[in-house]
Formats: sequence, structure tokens, C-alpha cells
Amino acid sequence: MPIRAWAARGPDLSESTVPEAESSPKSLHGLARPLAIGGIIAVVAYAALAMVSDGGAVLEAATEVPAGVVLLALAASTGNFVLRGLRWDFYLRHLDVKVPLMDRWLVFLAGFSMSLTPGKVGELLKPGLLHDRHGADVAAVSSVVVAERITDLLGVALLLGLGALAEPKVALVAGLVWVGVAVALAVLSSAALGQLVVSVVSRIPRIGPSKLVPLVGGLLTTLRVLSRPAVMAPALGLSVAAWGLQCVSLWLVAGGVAGVELNLLESVLAYVAPLLAGAAALVPGGVGVAEATMAGLVARLGDATVTQGGAITAIVRGLTLWWAVVVGMMALAAFWLRKPRG
Repeated sequence: MPIRAWAARGPDLSESTVPEAESSPKSLHGLARPLAIGGIIAVVAYAALAMVSDGGAVLEAATEVPAGVVLLALAASTGNFVLRGLRWDFYLRHLDVKVPLMDRWLVFLAGFSMSLTPGKVGELLKPGLLHDRHGADVAAVSSVVVAERITDLLGVALLLGLGALAEPKVALVAGLVWVGVAVALAVLSSAALGQLVVSVVSRIPRIGPSKLVPLVGGLLTTLRVLSRPAVMAPALGLSVAAWGLQCVSLWLVAGGVAGVELNLLESVLAYVAPLLAGAAALVPGGVGVAEATMAGLVARLGDATVTQGGAITAIVRGLTLWWAVVVGMMALAAFWLRKPRG
């Protein structure tokens, strides 16, 4: 049920304790650095991939994929955005964060513009945007962003376990991921451990007691609410379905390349394992690490050549990561251009 009494129980986050976010187009300068770094790494990574697998042959293999297949894969990838957006909306409604529907969705999609930041930490842009325009509680919205990352990790971990059926050696890695997630959930669910974290934060000179304690305290309080089974279960279901659609994108593209035999189960492994590898490497968007891992897995599991693996990887990453960045930039621009009512 909605936690309408949360604000009364949680810390008071007034404007004096929460730094205001910029909502003018000048804030685009803040996005330039991660996007530029991610872009440079991407150019280097794709250039290396092309050299290893023969760039001309990769391009030729990529053009073999029928346009209809690419469009279906793009639709599946876009479906991922929709399902994750429904999860974002579910969390905000559950915490009774009152924001107009259009702005809720624009800010959610705008978060994709920060996909090139390590671990997607740049998505913390979202609380600032909603606080600045609608006075939304920064701790509450920040906790939603963290909860999204947790359920993303859980969903991908479950899919990794499913993909391990295609490659038993991955089962140990999947188990370790599950253990790590379980430990994180235990910490977030413990009021005593949360109080310990707040106590440590309060000792930070100058900014700890006045600014960080209300923010961190409110964040942990709300995360405990969002970690309850009644909330976690539907959010996790949406996460598994969303990332499953990305795996379908890979399966569709691979099926469009002659001679490649990659079944759906193998496609799950070939997509989620590189995703986790890229996240663990803490490079912007997992660029470079994810591509190399995906190309190798596609070649191995699908009895494909290195050239075919590189072509499939380039198309899939374009339809997932880079399509997300484009959508995010358009949504961010639309949010800034949209005039708030009232």
C-alpha cells in the first residue's frame, strides 16, 4: 500500500539542506564530460573490434541483417525502456511522490542520457530535476534510483542463472552475484546497520550533520520500504521482463546473420554476462568491456566467426546502449523546454 505517512516519519528535507538542481539548458555542460569520455572510449573500443575482426568484413556482415529484423530488435529494446519506466512510476506512486505524469516519464527517460557514467551514477540527476521543478523529496526520489539499480542487478542475476543452463561454468559466477545482492539487501533492510551508516556520516566535518545526515537517513528509510516483499516482487518482475527483452534483441539480430546458431537461452547468457562485466569494470556504459565480452560469447556459443560476432555486437549495442543515450538526450531537452503548469 502507498506509504503516505513516510514524510511524517522521515527526516525533514527542506530546501536549506538539499542543494538545488539546475534546470536550465546550461546544465548540458555538466553532461558533456561523461558523454565525451564515453564517446572517446567507444570510438577506441569499436576501432579495436574492427581491427581484430576486419572492419570491412564486420560492416558487410552487419548489412546482411534484414531491416525488418533490426526494427523488431529495436522494438524489443524500446520495450525495455517502457517496462523500466513502469517500475519507476510504481515506485514513485508507492512513496506518494506527487509529480505530473508527463514530467515523471520525461525525467525517467532523461536518466538514460547518463548511461555513459560509471555504474549509471549520473542518473542521480533525476532527483535534482524533480526537486527543482516540483519540490519532490530528494531522499525519496534518490532511493527510487538506488532501488532501480538494485532490482536491475537482481533481474540480470536471475537471467544470468537462466543463461548458466547454456554454459554450466557460469553457474559459480551467478551464485556469487546472488550472494552479493543478498548481502546488499540485508544491509538495506537492517535499521541497526542504517543507523550505523548515519552515525558515521554525521562525523564528516562541516557538511555531515547539516546536509548529509538528513539525506542519507531519508534515503535508507525509504529503501527499507522499497525492499519489502510486496514492493520488491512486482518491481523485480518488471526488471526481469525488461532485461529479457534486451536478450531478445540479441537473439533476433543473431538470427538475422546467416550461419549463426544462437538460441534464446544462449542469447540470454551472451547479453547479461557482458552487461555485468561492463558494470564491474566501472567504465562509462561498460563500453569496450561489454563489446569484447559479447563478441566473444556470440562467436563461441553461436558457432560464429569473430567477424560475425563483432557485427552482431555492434548492432545490438547500437540498438540498446546508444539508442538509450539518444532517447535520454531528447527527453532531457523536452523536459527543459516544457513549461511547468501553474
